[in-house]
Amino acid sequence: MIFVLELPDAADARVWFAFDGDDLQRKLAVRGGVPSWPMRLWPDEPSAVLAMEDDAEPLWQGDGWKARWALREQLIATEVLEGE
Repeated sequence: MIFVLELPDAADARVWFAFDGDDLQRKLAVRGGVPSWPMRLWPDEPSAVLAMEDDAEPLWQGDGWKARWALREQLIATEVLEGE
């Protein structure tokens, strides 16, 4: 599972996931390609969890806590989905 963090300038951070590279390509194609704002991708759940838990990550500093929280919420939601 690939975790994608979008950091639009004029909106809150968004996190979503793709099951694999093909799914990522399909989701980007549906929305009209790669957005103009920064994105961060983690190739799997363990790397996303490690990043989210890393207090030294520059991305999480200042208002970056909102992006960190969005990633945390997606990770929790993914765990819930896996449990069904």
